[in-house]
Amino acid sequence: MRQIRWPNNESIVVYVLPSQHPVHKAFSKDILHIFPYQLDRIWNKLTFSGLGVAPRIVKTQAELVHAVSTTRGSIGYVDVLDKEKQHVNVINITE
Repeated sequence: MRQIRWPNNESIVVYVLPSQHPVHKAFSKDILHIFPYQLDRIWNKLTFSGLGVAPRIVKTQAELVHAVSTTRGSIGYVDVLDKEKQHVNVINITE
């Protein structure tokens, strides 16, 4: 959350789903091991202190995949992705 640039000095753009979205809840709890409200607090603290940049919130997983595929330096998460139809690099994260 504090890293705002990739090693190649390109800005990192983070896309997330709304806090109440089931995939966001699962990602927060299962992968990050925190509750969504705790993640929101961390983002807010970093953003308002000037130490980080707030994530961009999108409504759906399809919108998130489109945003990541069309924005240089971006990153996001979804629960399932058809890798053949998308132009994004995929990293599978499992618990």
